[in-house]
Amino acid sequence: MTSQGDGTAGGESDRTGFAALAAVLAAVAGLWQGAVWAWANPLPAAVVLACAGALVAGLRWALVRAGLDKPLRRFLTPLWSLLRTGITTRATLVRTSLTNSITDRLDQWAHRPLRPVPPREPAASYDFRPLGYTLESFDGSSPGQFEDMCRELLERDGFTDARQVGGAGDLGADVIARDAVGRRVVVQCKRHAKPIGSRDVQTFNGTARPEHGAAVPVMIGLNGFTAPAVAFAGKQHLHLVDRERLARWGAGHHLYDVLGIDRTVT
Repeated sequence: MTSQGDGTAGGESDRTGFAALAAVLAAVAGLWQGAVWAWANPLPAAVVLACAGALVAGLRWALVRAGLDKPLRRFLTPLWSLLRTGITTRATLVRTSLTNSITDRLDQWAHRPLRPVPPREPAASYDFRPLGYTLESFDGSSPGQFEDMCRELLERDGFTDARQVGGAGDLGADVIARDAVGRRVVVQCKRHAKPIGSRDVQTFNGTARPEHGAAVPVMIGLNGFTAPAVAFAGKQHLHLVDRERLARWGAGHHLYDVLGIDRTVT
């Protein structure tokens, strides 16, 4: 879980990078304006350059005449080295920050969730037991109602001792029940507007079996799961109910048939 401090540091780094970029752009704009003015006013520009050159030459002559050129050079050389090193380091940090920021935004854009497509209603079968729960009814429910609807669907499928336990300190369990052969089923119901990411799935994986003794851990995502979340769940043998499976379950199919779980295996 990303801490608030990390987020603040990342935000400050982005702001610093953009501020440095703005300063560079402002400097380039100033040089451009100066060049445009010099092109439009060649005589005043020549006079300004001549005066500046004369001022530099006169200052150098005065330092040589006074014998201060070598001490001043020895004094300024390390300062210029430090300044050049600082500018180079800062430019590298700004470039790295901007590159990371652009890369993160491109990655977020590439993995943005697509608009969920409502699945076709499944055909009726011998195990078809309607309860009236369509995708529209799930979409219109509150988080508590969504958990209660999932509990009722478990009871409809013959699960026993189905109870809603979601709330503060639930450690990732919203509904707990037992199937026909006595296996403990732990369900987490996620009614998020976007697909569930791998971080939430990893958190559920860390509590479903160790904390709740789940034999069959099930995670329900109203709007599905991201590809990394599905890949992680497959490795950890977690059962995910996405939007298409939720439509089939609500339409009357047994949860284990939807998930491809053998009902008779103990």
